[in-house]
Amino acid sequence: MMRRTGQIFAAVFIVLGALLVIRGLWNGVWPVSLQLIAGAALIVYGVLRLRVL
Repeated sequence: MMRRTGQIFAAVFIVLGALLVIRGLWNGVWPVSLQLIAGAALIVYGVLRLRVL
């Protein structure tokens, strides 16, 4: 049960991260926005969490 919940949370982190990256790229890559950095961090955290589970 806990493994499934962890997978769901990891998937949510990845989706939220992807949305933040898309929003950060909306007006161009430079200057790097906080949304882009936060989105990338959420994606990395979600992927690492999936690998650990």
